[in-house]
Amino acid sequence: MPSINNNKAQNFLFCFSFMMILSSCSSMNVTEERVYEGGIKTVEASVAEVSELDYETKAIFANATVFFEFDSYNLTSKSIQTLKSVVSVMNQNENIKITLAGHADERGTREYNLALGQRRAESVKDYFILNGINSSKVSVKSYGEERPVASGNDEISYSKNRRVEIN
Repeated sequence: MPSINNNKAQNFLFCFSFMMILSSCSSMNVTEERVYEGGIKTVEASVAEVSELDYETKAIFANATVFFEFDSYNLTSKSIQTLKSVVSVMNQNENIKITLAGHADERGTREYNLALGQRRAESVKDYFILNGINSSKVSVKSYGEERPVASGNDEISYSKNRRVEIN
């Protein structure tokens, strides 16, 4: 009888280990990006076109959002990945015009947060211009802390409100 219980324990341990490895592999998303003096190096992905889009009548993207660290307007590597997608779409169609809306969390004065939202939107605009987008296709505005997407006085809520929305 001890061998049956021992087999059950071994089977359970094997199944548990296998599930832990499987779940950790399936949820892991690793991205690497290196910044050199010459600019950002990245891998480009191509998509086979099924049909031509009529850009005059179809939406390209509803919106994109870029998030920022506390009291910062510097772009993160995750933000840059989002912006690369927008740049790609904009380079493919000269008719697209976008609005960048800068936001901040509620910490700080109203005036400071309006200025911070403006600097965040301007940093995104600068990225677009550096990547060949004509500045006349990009407009910038700041809402500061006035339009939060998350209410609450915790870091999760604050981090959702530190953003630039691209519409």
